[in-house]
Amino acid sequence: MSTIPSIFNDRQINCVIFGGRHSEREPLLKASAILLNSGNKLLRMQNLQALSARGFEKVISIESDAKNYNVEEFSQEFPQIKFIISLERAADGDLINLAVSEISSERFLLLRDSLNIPSSLLSPQLCERLAAKKVFCVAPRIFSRTGQALPTQFVPSAKKSVLKIDSSVQISDGMPTLYPYDFLGFYDTQKFKDLGGYDGNIKKSYWQNLDLAFRAWLWGEKICLSTSFSMSYAGEISAPDSTPDLASLRFFLKNMAPVYKNERAEIPAVKFWGYKLRSSCGFFESLAQFAEARSWVRQNRFRFKMDAFKLISEWGRE
Repeated sequence: MSTIPSIFNDRQINCVIFGGRHSEREPLLKASAILLNSGNKLLRMQNLQALSARGFEKVISIESDAKNYNVEEFSQEFPQIKFIISLERAADGDLINLAVSEISSERFLLLRDSLNIPSSLLSPQLCERLAAKKVFCVAPRIFSRTGQALPTQFVPSAKKSVLKIDSSVQISDGMPTLYPYDFLGFYDTQKFKDLGGYDGNIKKSYWQNLDLAFRAWLWGEKICLSTSFSMSYAGEISAPDSTPDLASLRFFLKNMAPVYKNERAEIPAVKFWGYKLRSSCGFFESLAQFAEARSWVRQNRFRFKMDAFKLISEWGRE
């Protein structure tokens, strides 16, 4: 089994990068934009035009399927936009890691091609207000194509070490949320890199998103909502795949199993037997997974500021 990443952009992805010509125009926004594409060709031109006109320091359009792009057409139409095309199958988190490695802005806005992206999405004033919160991520309010508010506040609870997440559409400005809906948000670039980015060994997007967000909280960072920051989907919304599997087991080992004590974290050896009961793997494979996670937690033990028990029991008290 491959090692759990402990540094940013640990995994290298074969890709093609083109465009990104330097613009002589002074940027209006102190942030970059990353557009994560999944093949929605109908909105692509409209969204790229909106992002190009908005005045970001850099705009990156990243996609996992080279068949969806006419390289010559887009490079001529949008010379300032950097296009990254993965040549191998990659999860959303891997693609985002790759895009973040190409920017130097202090903050970045993460978007999807399934959104309706107007040029007025982020004003210089709103950009400054979101940056002033000084958190790892500011998550937006999200609306469906018909204008219905989607649940964007996520609250953790647990019973017998089994994580439960409740959601709500009722939010207030600055309210904490466990993770950003569908990765969407306004991120602090350096905090993102310091946290190690998304775990490329987790193959499902839902668990990648939850893993990084949970780690951010355990390592002392925060994720909050903003009532003045909103996005709307342009089409149907696919439900995230949160089915328990190897991805959820990796999430459990890295986030739920560590115990924080004496200003450091560790996974007690005795927890192996509880893990083995959860795992569908054989004894020796489960033991290898457990040992690997213990090693990763030991390596990062002083970066933890709390464990899952404290995070959940004290949620929302601040």
